[in-house]
Amino acid sequence: MGGVQWSGRTAKLRVLQVTEGGFKAGAEEFWGGWRHEVIDCTARTIAHAGFGSIRAGGREGPVTGDLRSASPLPAGSTDEAVAKVVCDGWKPFAKVPVASSVEAAVAIGRPLIETGAEP
Repeated sequence: MGGVQWSGRTAKLRVLQVTEGGFKAGAEEFWGGWRHEVIDCTARTIAHAGFGSIRAGGREGPVTGDLRSASPLPAGSTDEAVAKVVCDGWKPFAKVPVASSVEAAVAIGRPLIETGAEP
């Protein structure tokens, strides 16, 4: 949350998207990647602004993709959940510790992917 850049009620941020354990693209294993987003908290829209992969071990790839036009947040989507966290202070997994690194976030996130439940 410390990396969110605000302009009025519009937030520019990146969201860590964690993959399930053992996820590979080609011969390389990936932890996930950074989704770059622009969220208008008043209009409840999101504009995707690129993606940068993170390989196992933490090596980050370049951000690819251009800023897209803003679109409404789809109900029940990951995008809507991100907006609730950023715009509204929602804490969906109150018992989950705050990660201090990408590696720690992956270790915390992967069991949540598998179970969908808070530890």
